[in-house]
This record gives sequence, structure tokens and C-alpha cells, in this order.
Amino acid sequence: MPFSQPFILLWLGELCLFYICNAQMAWTSIYVDGNSQIDLWTQESKGCPCPWNVNSNQCACCVQDGGCHCGKESPNRCTQCGLEKHCSFMCNISISSTDLYKHSGKSFGQIKSPSLEGPNHCWYTLVPTSSERVEIQIYRLVDVGRFNGSSCVGGYLQLMNGVDPLYSSTDNIVCGVNERFSPPVVLFSDDGVASLLFQVTEKTRRSQFLAYFSFTSINNTEGVGYQPKGGMKLQNTDCDWLYQDFSCAKLGSCVIASPNYPGLYPPNRQCKYHITTSSDRMRVRITFNALLLPPNHCSTDFVAVYHGSTRSSPHLLTLCANQRKSVDYPGPKLLLEFSSGPQVPPYNHNGFVASLEFYEKVSTTEASLPQFSHTMEQITNYVFNSTPSSHQFKCEIVISGNNTRSGHFDTREYEWLPTCRLIFKGRSTDVIHISLFNYRLRSPLCRSVIEIFDGFMEDTKGPIDKLCSPLLRQVHDSDGSSLHVKKYLSTKNVMVILLRRPTAPLSTNDAEFISGSFFFHDEQISGTMQPTGLCDVKYNGMYSPLAGLLDNPGLQQLYWNIDGPLKCTQQFLPADNQSIVLKILGLEHMAQNPTCVTQCGDNGCRCVSKAALQNIDHFMIVNEEGWTVACLCGAFQQEWFPVSVRSWNLLTVVYSVAHYVWSNKGFEFSASYSFNTDTICSDQIYTLHSGEIALKNLTSPDNLNHFYYQTCTWTLHSNVERQLELDISSKQNRPCTAWNISIHEYAASAKDRHLGELLHTFCSRDTHKQYLLPWKLNTIIIRLRTLSRTLPQFRIKWKSQVIRPNTRFGTPTASPNAVSSMSCATANSIALLVTVLGLCSMNSMPPS
Repeated sequence: MPFSQPFILLWLGELCLFYICNAQMAWTSIYVDGNSQIDLWTQESKGCPCPWNVNSNQCACCVQDGGCHCGKESPNRCTQCGLEKHCSFMCNISISSTDLYKHSGKSFGQIKSPSLEGPNHCWYTLVPTSSERVEIQIYRLVDVGRFNGSSCVGGYLQLMNGVDPLYSSTDNIVCGVNERFSPPVVLFSDDGVASLLFQVTEKTRRSQFLAYFSFTSINNTEGVGYQPKGGMKLQNTDCDWLYQDFSCAKLGSCVIASPNYPGLYPPNRQCKYHITTSSDRMRVRITFNALLLPPNHCSTDFVAVYHGSTRSSPHLLTLCANQRKSVDYPGPKLLLEFSSGPQVPPYNHNGFVASLEFYEKVSTTEASLPQFSHTMEQITNYVFNSTPSSHQFKCEIVISGNNTRSGHFDTREYEWLPTCRLIFKGRSTDVIHISLFNYRLRSPLCRSVIEIFDGFMEDTKGPIDKLCSPLLRQVHDSDGSSLHVKKYLSTKNVMVILLRRPTAPLSTNDAEFISGSFFFHDEQISGTMQPTGLCDVKYNGMYSPLAGLLDNPGLQQLYWNIDGPLKCTQQFLPADNQSIVLKILGLEHMAQNPTCVTQCGDNGCRCVSKAALQNIDHFMIVNEEGWTVACLCGAFQQEWFPVSVRSWNLLTVVYSVAHYVWSNKGFEFSASYSFNTDTICSDQIYTLHSGEIALKNLTSPDNLNHFYYQTCTWTLHSNVERQLELDISSKQNRPCTAWNISIHEYAASAKDRHLGELLHTFCSRDTHKQYLLPWKLNTIIIRLRTLSRTLPQFRIKWKSQVIRPNTRFGTPTASPNAVSSMSCATANSIALLVTVLGLCSMNSMPPS
């Protein structure tokens, strides 16, 4: 018999120590007696009284500590107490840790399978307690399948979770024709009940295995306990974890490990370990204490680290085979991915274990970090001399916009005092944007509070927001995703945060605190910040600077926590007598996505993409209706720059990064704007019965990709019944998509510039057309739409036939399809008509 020799009598103490040092493997030492033994529970096959016949000494001698005789069916064998009924045929059994310990006083044992003729199978269900993991040590295989170079065929041993012993491609599997494993093949299961499946799928004469099992404490300190520490396993995932800095405050409190470590790791898995920090000053040190993966399998079995939360984030490191390394990275998010391919012999590759340390960086080379004042005396001497204050605060931190424009704050960096005030004071044209990342208030019943004031406390009616204890807020949720943070925008150049906390903490880790980021935004230079977004601004031609440079978003600490799409808009609204020119001077570091290319032609620059544009980095200019005027993405030619657009209507610059992370801040752009005084395309109303409209010529810029975008309207209005005749001509030969003129009925609704039913459309290729409009159609709207490198050239003439006996004064006569008409004095008149019709008496009506 193959298992009759004492080849496994447990010299395991010495063997384990040797192998831990040389191959990182560890397993539980199973030892019951120091004497020579037949097997784990049988000392001698003969020489002891038989339980059923005390006068006979022809029965087996059992190990006194946990061994029991097998009975008449096997008089020369012993087994573990509690498993006697399986002595002659140990197959298809359940072993409970609680029952086993009750009968034998042991939490380990031996599985010696029967000799099977294949095809056949046996299963063994192992039921641990909640504080135990299932451990299997395989020492011997006889005709249990074979490895064909890529997988096991013909048979196998597999350890899987649950009570259903069914084959799984993602659970540990071992096979062999005639194998003696020294050291053993070690398998662990950490999800409660586990099943060991012994499967033979082809015809064999004798298939058999020998293994030991152990219900091992998860708190075992000798290397075989449950290895991951300090993290949280994510629900509904096979092996994904989250590690957060506030859970790993103590050195050595956080450990990352591959599944089932220190046993074999399961095949065909992708495990993600999400690592997050709650401060931009926090760094992460990952030390790989052990790494053992199969050599020459680096494409399938590896550990990779990314600076972000997904595999599309910047790649930092890849380790494979038996490499070990200590790495150091900033936050806010890191992704450690463990990938495993098919299981291959020798069966000793047990993955990795790494320690995780979070620490604050001591120094930095980054410029413009804020210098804070700590006491009222320092404040008055250092920052400004006239702070309105009716109270003296021992803890008062002033952050001045004259010293820094953005940064991070955290009250844990200062000496604990029951009341602490943070004052953000900007320049005269600044507003302050504050994002709260983390805060913790422990006291009951609102005894601890955070109050936000828009201005100095003494100058306001009260806080604009109040956060009451008990309250806990972390920058990331339980699965590592970024949470929506509280954001505040001041109306002037001062904002104050007041923190009241009556109870002193036992340690820094228990302190009530608040942390976040700030940004001083100069509205005179960089537009009016919109309160609804993080990076949306608006420039108005009436009071913004007439020219300037556009700001690159994403560079301030406000963006530190973002891990995902970032979309920022800068809106430009010219006054009635203005046009706006936006000029894109260049783009750098834009992701060269092959699925998107930029094509520039007479009708602007377009992003031609096979994928949805929101999944691709792009820079775009859109009109007030959201239509694209210019778009740049992916592959583009640098010689195309500058790309510029001149418009007499609202334009919006859209900066879109598909996946923004602080470590990879997206692309950069250089662009300028200018508001220009002209009335080429202002909306106008004409009450004369005849007249002419023509655009003035403009000097064209030198750059090829300069585009004109226009939506101009002219309203022809009469208070008397008439018939209009229009004469439109052009010497240009341009397609309708470049520019066109449309004639519309007037609609009472102010939506879409009062454009009613479309009557006619003129394109430059029509050269010359005359339009005779219906009788009594007294008010019409003429619209010009342009998107082209060339400014339109045309002439519109009109004249009216008026019958004087029907002269009347009143509302415009609606066409048969008009919705309604309105009087000169009606408050609901369109804005443009109100202005002109108020001047009706000043305009003479020439005879027809």
C-alpha cells in the first residue's frame, strides 16, 4: 500500500522553519506523538487489547491523545476519535470543527482516501467555526489526473468554498500521477464552510490521496493565520479590498495579501486592493515582504500598482516572479491589482504579502504652500492690522490670498483648543471656494459644531451652514469611491469656519477635526465663478475685462479628491454692441486616443469619434444651444493652431477630461479671449416700410482656422396693414451649411428669438431671389446663421405696399398661422419690440 510507510511522521517542525525561510510557504505543524507510528493515529498494528475482546492482544495500538480503534472491520487500524464510522471507507463525509474537538480534543486530522477505480469521486466537507480558516496539506497523490502543460486532465483535487463540491475554474486545483510532496501542497479557504473534491474522470485501477486538514485560528501568530489586516473586504466581490488611512493609523496595522495566503493562491482571479488617503499631504508606502509567483508567467501572474482607482489610471509598477520591493507614492487613490493565471506545478506559488503604511510628508518642493498664523497676536502683526473681532480666539488660523492662492487645511496639525477659527481673506476682487473633505464630531446632542460664515462673523446675520455632532464624514465611501463633498462659495473676499469641540481627545486619532481645501478666485481677472459647479465661470462683456487669458482648471487642491470625469466650462456673453473672439493657441498632454481624430474644414473643427465623446479627452467651443462650433480631440496637427472663433452670440468653452486624477491632471491648453465693440450682428428692429441690410466688412486674421459664428436677427415691423416684398442677393458661392438667411413669421412666444413658422430660406448659391409675402403679414423676422471661415456677403432690400384708408394704429396683424398679436403698451411684448415701439412717434412712415 502506498501510504503504509511512515514517510510523513512529522518532522514538520524543522521542515516548516526551513521552507518558510526559502520559499515563503507556511503550514500548521500537525503532531500527536513522538514515537514511531504507522499513521497519524496508529502507533502499532498489533500488540494491544481489542475493544471487543480484552483477552486478545492482536489489535492495533492507538495514539492515546485523540486516537480511537476502528473496530472489528479494521482490527489493525486506529483513527481519530469522532470519525470511527469512516475508518474503512473515508469518502463523502462532513467534518465539523466543533464535533471533532469535542471527541478528540484536536482541531486537525488526516484524510486518507479509499483506493478508487476511476471514473469516480469523493467529497469532504469541512465546517470551521467563525474564528477559523480551513487548511489542507496534500502529501501524496496516486493516479489523480495529470498536468498536460496548461491544465489538469483525467482527475484532480480541488478545494472550494461552500457545501456543493462542483468544479470551478477559479479555485485551487492539484493533480499528479505519482507525487510525493515534500513540503506539502498547502491550501487555505477563508469563507466559512469548504469542500475538498477528489475527482477521477478517466479509467484507473487505483486512485488515492493522502492529506492533512486543520481548522486553523485566523489569529494564529505563526504565519498561518488570516493575513489581511486593517482593510475591509468589499461586498459582492471575490477578492476586492479597501484600505483607508484613518484605519491604518498604527504602524503595522494594515497588511495586504493575496487570497488564501500563505497557501496557494487561486487561479484566474483579478483582485483589486483600493488604497485611499484623506489628505493631499498623506503618502502611502507599500512594502512587499514576500512575493512568489511562477517564473516565465509575467503576462498572467503579476502585481500591478496604478495611481488612481482603475486600470486606466497612470501605471506605476509591475512585479512578477519573486521580486520584492518597497515603493512610496502620494494619494489620494492607489489601485493594487493582483492577477493570476492558470494553476501550474510545482504547487508552491503562494502569491504575496505586503505591509501598508500611511504617513504625512515632512517637506515638499511644491511652491506656494500657505503659511498660517496661529494666534491673534501673530495675525494682527503678520497678515492685517484691522480684523473686525469682538472675541479673542487662542486658536485662530488666517489664510491670506496675498500669500497663497490654493491649498489644504487640517485642524489636526495644530494644538488642540476647544474653539478654533479659520479665516480665509482674499484680495479685494477675490471670492473664496472651500471644499470640506473630512470632518469628525464625536460629542452628543450638537455639543460640537462646525459653522461656515460668508464674511467676518461680526458682519453677518449668522452662519450659512452648521454641522452638528455626532457626525463623521470621510472623503471616500466604503468601497473607495469619492463622495460628494460639501462646497461653499463666498459672495465677497472673506469666509470664516468656526470649530467648537468641548472635549479634549485622548489621542490625535480621536480628535474632532475638519479638513479640506480652499481656492482664492479673482473674479476681475478670471470671470465670475458659478456656485453650482467646481470650475464653471462666466465672463460678461459689460463688466469683465475686454481681453485676457483663459485659466487651466484642475491645478488647485480643490480637485485633489476627484477620480473620474472632469468637465469645466467658461462662458462668454458679449453685450449687444460686442462680439467675442476665442483663440486656442495650443494643447499639450492630451490623451492620443486612436478612436477620435480632429478634422478641420470650412465649417469648423470637428471631433470624429467611434466612441462616446464623454469617454474621450476633448476641448470644445459650443453655442448657446449646445451645438458644437469647434472641437479638438485625439490626433491633431500642431500647425492647425491657432484655432479661433468670432461670434456675436454667447459661446462656451468646454474642458473635458474623461478620467481625471490628481496625479495625472489631464491636458493643458493655452487660449485667449477678447470682447470687441461692433454692431455687425446685433438684433435690430426696423419700422420703416422700405430699407436695406448689408454686413460691414471685417479684416480677416492671418490664421487659417478662423471661423465666424453668427446668429443675427432683424425684425421688420409695421403698425399698418401691408404686403412686404423682399429682395435678397449675394455674389458669394457658398454652401447652405456655411451660411443661410431664413424668413420667419413672428411668434408671440419669446422662445428662440420669437421665430415662428419658416417661410423661405436663401443660400448664397441662389444668387438673387425675390419673395412676395402674404397680405397683412405685418411683422416678420429675418435670421442669418453662419459657421464658416468666410464672413457672409449679401444684401437684403425690402419695400411695402400700404393701403392708407386702412391705416390703423395698434398691434401687429398676425398671419393666418400666428399664435397671437400684441399691443404697443402690452407688458408681455418682446424685449426688442418694446424698445422700438416706444419710439413709434419718432419714425415717419413713407408713402408706398
